[in-house]
Amino acid sequence: MSAPGSYPPAQYPPGDSATAPLLYLEGAPASFGEAVTQAFRNGFVYRGRASRSAFWWFGLFQGIVIIALEVISLAASTGGNRGGGAAGTIAGLIFILVMIYLTLVGLALLVRRLHDTDTSGWWMLISFVPFVGPIALLVFTLLRGTPGPNRYRP
Repeated sequence: MSAPGSYPPAQYPPGDSATAPLLYLEGAPASFGEAVTQAFRNGFVYRGRASRSAFWWFGLFQGIVIIALEVISLAASTGGNRGGGAAGTIAGLIFILVMIYLTLVGLALLVRRLHDTDTSGWWMLISFVPFVGPIALLVFTLLRGTPGPNRYRP
């Protein structure tokens, strides 16, 4: 019998499950393309695990998209017309909508990354602690995932 509030031991099928290839939501390593497509496909899935490669490849993708959108937004607001006009406003709205969507997908990915280190997703709230919080969250995302099953494996 397990203690109140703890997870029961996981039941896995008999056989050679230790050598079976992991799936994306089980913390399998991912290439750049796979990390981006799977992050969007599982954009609002908070269960499961995410490998370091899946998390950091998507972070690189976010950085590239943000830089590209800022360049486009800057060009639209300063090009042609003095003061920007409608093109600058539309580019700004697109930038805001894309940023909101990328943030929500990244949030779900962060929770899954914390799950891979056998840590609750609620630990992302530590980032609100000045100075120390973001550093602690960075350390959590850099840690190697727990080998084998943990309590967050689907």
